[in-house]
Amino acid sequence: MIGGVYAGSLTDRDQVYASPQIIKGALNTGAVGTALLGPSPDGTCKAVFAVVTADGAIVQEHTLKGVDGLAPPGTVKPLQGQSWDRPNHNVEPRLGVLMNPYVPSGAPAGTVLQLFVSEPFNNTIAVINLVVFGTAPNQVFQTSSVSRIYSFELNMPVDLAPVVIDTDDPMWAGNTTLDEGSDFYVANRGDNTIVRMQQDGTVVAVRRVTVDRGPLNDVRLNGIATSTDGKKIYVTFTRPVYSAYQGGVLEMPAFPP
Repeated sequence: MIGGVYAGSLTDRDQVYASPQIIKGALNTGAVGTALLGPSPDGTCKAVFAVVTADGAIVQEHTLKGVDGLAPPGTVKPLQGQSWDRPNHNVEPRLGVLMNPYVPSGAPAGTVLQLFVSEPFNNTIAVINLVVFGTAPNQVFQTSSVSRIYSFELNMPVDLAPVVIDTDDPMWAGNTTLDEGSDFYVANRGDNTIVRMQQDGTVVAVRRVTVDRGPLNDVRLNGIATSTDGKKIYVTFTRPVYSAYQGGVLEMPAFPP
């Protein structure tokens, strides 16, 4: 009924499915990060996506029934009123989001999924535990608790990527899905470094991105992804050229070897 296009409050569950929202929420501010959560817990086997908005809220987008809330504004450190330090290259801030379907044993009781969300202006990564809420056939995901990863190695963490992408079930996994026990990479815009980190926040290694052994002068990392075989890292960057703004993509080996 909804497919995959969502706008403001026009595509909330009560507008699309003629059924009251299970959790109140809407796209009240710009979408700044997304991740596939997988199949809905309501038994429809329809995909659900998590969307972080600029006010720090999170909504869940059901591809049949529309939008429900997932977490209130301020759950994630908001981007409203924030901007990159120079050189900002006219690039609007946004957040990296990863989904962990393999919940660790130390997670709160009832947790079925976790979200890792970068918070560049706080130099942290939010870890959001999700549970199933409601009764069939009106079940949705709901936030149960939020913790944060702090590290001196986080310097405006702009994006996240799995070290190993989950490929066990390609129907319900994407390039934002962590494999079981996988570390993840953090792209730091502040100092052009990439941090390899365990899910508990332990830093495994840090690498500074260079080209031909030289620094990235007047350039800032802006995004990160990994290859499906886990052997390559890809980062996007932005840089000014004369009166225009340009960017590019760099390929580098995964680390540590």
